[in-house]
Amino acid sequence: MKRCGLLALIVLAQFAALEAGLRWYGGSEASPAFQQLFMQDPRVGHRLRPGASARYTTPEFSTDITINPQGVRDDAPVGPKATDEVRVVILGDSLVLSVQVDLQITFAKQLEQRLNDAGTGPRWRIINAGVQGYGPVDEWLFYKHVVRDLQPDVVLMMVFVGNDAVEAHDKQTWIDADGRPAGSGSAEAATHLRRVVRSSMVLQNIRLRWDIMKGSLAGPATERPLTTYLAEPPPEVQSGLDVSRRAYGLIAGAAAAQGATAGLILMPARFQTDDADFGRLEAIVAQTGGTLVRQAATERFATALAPLNLPMFDLLPVLAQQPDRAGLFFQRNVHLTPRGHGVVSGALVQFVRSLRPVTD
Repeated sequence: MKRCGLLALIVLAQFAALEAGLRWYGGSEASPAFQQLFMQDPRVGHRLRPGASARYTTPEFSTDITINPQGVRDDAPVGPKATDEVRVVILGDSLVLSVQVDLQITFAKQLEQRLNDAGTGPRWRIINAGVQGYGPVDEWLFYKHVVRDLQPDVVLMMVFVGNDAVEAHDKQTWIDADGRPAGSGSAEAATHLRRVVRSSMVLQNIRLRWDIMKGSLAGPATERPLTTYLAEPPPEVQSGLDVSRRAYGLIAGAAAAQGATAGLILMPARFQTDDADFGRLEAIVAQTGGTLVRQAATERFATALAPLNLPMFDLLPVLAQQPDRAGLFFQRNVHLTPRGHGVVSGALVQFVRSLRPVTD
């Protein structure tokens, strides 16, 4: 018994030392610098903490992140709306939040600058309402309880076709419960486990290595986001597409009730434009007997969301025609690089102008 107790103490001491070292070094979403940007909210699950700020550093980037009093990424608060102001809210996940680049480099801020460069007409204000880890259901709850108070004139819903279907499937019960259901059994336990893992640098690194090992043994076909691209996807993909349509429809309806216009933006995954990345994933999935269809997720979302009759802009053709497509996304975190943000912002200018409500 004494030997077991001593061994447990040694393991705990080593765990604590490793945890402290990793926290000091940073470079993971489990780092305190990153985690302090978030808070729990019973209405929406989790959200950005109003007034939080941090410097987040990884081997690929180092950025200063500021969350304003309204709980969105911005250096300035969203105050009373001026009579000549057109407010555009962009809902989405980490691809919208974009902690990999400084605020002024995000496509949201570049879009704002491009729209205002004309020097005539309204003053555009683009509000980055992206939150790490969000899917369609989270975005609906965030809009309903937080974002609509910002008085948007245009609401853009950025759909990340890579994983939004499985994210929506997992949280379909949250819509009717108006938040995370209390006592939701295995889903609740899984959420708690993910929160524990995210709070520990050691566990976060173990999880990342486990994912890599699973990928090498079973192939990425077992990685749930990729199932949206399979020639024969599991039933949860169609379920997630249906839930996504419902969530985005609720956002569009709430926006219309405020006199705002809603639009959809389809964001592809990196391998949809990066030939080398796709070839690697295609080969691994083929080893498991699956078939990876490169643009299947984009096509499935476009079809699933068409009944909403909302304006829709697909970024895939724009990104696919760029030179050096591998340079549009970071290679370690699959988010947009500064050049990728510039391409996206330029592509969205006319689409956003077309959604502006007639006010004069």
